[in-house]
Amino acid sequence: MLFQVVHTHNNETCPGGSPERTKMLANWWQSLKKTAGVKVVAGYTSPMDHTFYITVEADDYPTLARALGPLNSFGAGHTSPVLTLDQTLALSEAGAFRASK
Repeated sequence: MLFQVVHTHNNETCPGGSPERTKMLANWWQSLKKTAGVKVVAGYTSPMDHTFYITVEADDYPTLARALGPLNSFGAGHTSPVLTLDQTLALSEAGAFRASK
């Protein structure tokens, strides 16, 4: 299942604000990419907005929650299950988003 993770933090807790926090984030990122049951599809940042956008595929939500847990130590965010556009179009064509009669 695909998930979109959006994480934000502030200037005071920014991982780029100190060598120690940068190292902590780098270690967590490398660990996430090796986590069993989690596949990182993409990871992007908007550094000026202190926001991370991470797309992952995970076997289940508890596995993902454990893997993302360290992000809570320096910010907040939300994780949403998502579909690919191809999957969504197929559902739409099958009538999944139309009101029942």
